Amino acid sequence: MGCLSTSWTSLPISLFLLLMFIIARQYALETEDEQINTMKLSEVLDKLINNATYDKRLRPNYGGKPVDVGITIHVSSISAVSEVDMDFTLDFYMRQTWQDPRLAFGEVDLGLPNKISSLTVGVDYLDKLWKPDTFFPNEKRSFFHVATTHNSFLRIDKDGTVYTSQRLTVTATCSMKLQLFPMDSQRCKLEIESYAYSTDEIAYYWCSRDNNNCTGIKKEEIELPSYAFDDRNICMNRTVFKNASGSYSRLIVTFIFDRESGFYMLQIFLPSGLVVVISWVSFWINRDSAPSRTIIGVMTILTETHLMTGTNRRLPPVSYIKAVDVYLGFSYLLVVLALIEYAFVAYTKKKNEDRKRKEKRMGGGSERRQPIQTPAAPDIVTDARLAECTCNSMPVSIIAVMQKKEKYCLRHSHIDIGSRFFFPLTFTIFNLLFWIILLAKAKRLPFFSDIEQFRCINFPFHDE
Repeated sequence: MGCLSTSWTSLPISLFLLLMFIIARQYALETEDEQINTMKLSEVLDKLINNATYDKRLRPNYGGKPVDVGITIHVSSISAVSEVDMDFTLDFYMRQTWQDPRLAFGEVDLGLPNKISSLTVGVDYLDKLWKPDTFFPNEKRSFFHVATTHNSFLRIDKDGTVYTSQRLTVTATCSMKLQLFPMDSQRCKLEIESYAYSTDEIAYYWCSRDNNNCTGIKKEEIELPSYAFDDRNICMNRTVFKNASGSYSRLIVTFIFDRESGFYMLQIFLPSGLVVVISWVSFWINRDSAPSRTIIGVMTILTETHLMTGTNRRLPPVSYIKAVDVYLGFSYLLVVLALIEYAFVAYTKKKNEDRKRKEKRMGGGSERRQPIQTPAAPDIVTDARLAECTCNSMPVSIIAVMQKKEKYCLRHSHIDIGSRFFFPLTFTIFNLLFWIILLAKAKRLPFFSDIEQFRCINFPFHDE
């Protein structure tokens, strides 16, 4: 009875130990299979770059047809568009694909349900392969992203097709035309080309040679503080660049930046217009108030000067005249003319006063020699003249008022009265002509909306 009890007690323990043995054995077999699979893949990778059959110094199909290299770009951000430095900076993923028959490995049978038809390996393996010497001809500076590791990708398909992807930040030159600033649109290009291989050895295509409907450029939602930018503002072209060393296949992506003018309207044009209007206040101030009118004239000139220097400080020193220069220059001219107008008014006032004093001296001498004749009846015209002359605080005699030469009393300046109409009318006409011409040249009037589809200029590709 005791032996039977002992056997029943040891049975669960035996079953548990058997189960653990089976699990351990299965794990060992799987680990062994994984090691075998890893060894098979390593053998495949080593055979692909065997020095006896593969030389990374030679391109695929050396001596034969050119290597077709497909390019796609995914723009993640545009961090800067600088008018002063004439460049723009963008962060993007550049993907390249080409076929190298020397890297074809067929399918690797690892005993799995699906055979492996592509190999995704570390980017270090790329250094052992031939790759296109792609560069950016209009690049000023660039760098690869390496946080937390080198942002690169490599995949090899069974037929030898190679896919690479790299994340870059590139600052490229952009020859900006600022004649229409701040209503301008800038066309900035990123050029892609082989550094050493001519069109006889490498041909670049967007996506691939056989995929003509491919969108080679994609982007995230990009917001720029000073420019409007959407999918219509990207153009792709393919061309051939020729120089003394040969002809080279080149891809060009053009980014069109439409400047948002709201900031400049509030910071430049509106203040400048208000300063011009303030300069007109002096036309309503008494011409005897020389300090008030002079201060207004000088302050408006200094303000316009500050606006002009502040605006040009944000822009490069170009040799041509910009639209903003025309507006600020005309505004500056008006405030200067307003100050000159008062100088002319003060001059005519002094000249009239000198003439009056001279005529008084001449009139005083003649009064002592001529008898005084009092008019028999009141003269309405004389009374009106008497009431109208208010510039002299001394009593005016009837005899002096009646004299014909005493008509030069100080009244409101006719120059001021004319300026009250001439200056506003001139500035209004200038604004109408300026904005109509500028908006028409910038193609921002409503009837220019139908030409958006022609913004991309296609450069013809010539096969040599």
